Amino acid sequence: MSFTDLGTVKFLEFQQEKGYFRMVIAVNLAYKTKYLSMNVWKPELLQNSAGKRFQPEDTVRVTYNQDKYIKLINMEDVSIEFCPTCYYGREQIETLTVDCQGCSGLQPDLQRERINENMVLKSCTPKPYRYSTGYYLEFQQSASGDTTTYVAVIFPNNQQLYSRADKFQVGATYAVTAWKNVKLLDVIEMDQI
Repeated sequence: MSFTDLGTVKFLEFQQEKGYFRMVIAVNLAYKTKYLSMNVWKPELLQNSAGKRFQPEDTVRVTYNQDKYIKLINMEDVSIEFCPTCYYGREQIETLTVDCQGCSGLQPDLQRERINENMVLKSCTPKPYRYSTGYYLEFQQSASGDTTTYVAVIFPNNQQLYSRADKFQVGATYAVTAWKNVKLLDVIEMDQI
């Protein structure tokens, strides 16, 4: 069965020893981000309409099969706009409608807050989870006197962050973009400042 999503290329790297490209695409859904992680054996699938290879931060429409693994069928350039409430990604032509299909049909208790805040990293520990190792992170807000500890776990499907997690510096301040659900963060971006 094939699926089509709109997303942003977050990671694209050639694996020299294995002969394929490793790619991760972030797809913004209502109040969350889904990561499509795949290996691409045909480099011609990674070319845009101008004949150049896609780059990180390019916005794309991706068609893929998903069984045990995700297999890329097609990828093309597309301009995406995001709902200001739930950040659901949709094509520009659809933004003329007032009703967002992402947040209009979602129950209020499933809605989350998107934050862009400076936070101090208090711990970064690799831990074994059921299917893979994840990095367990603890944060505190840096500017306010808030002593609340926020928790996040970075798994390999978020290749952009997972590949850098062993270099995160405890005690450093980071600009964190995440979905917040009480004290749990679903981190989207994280850069040291």
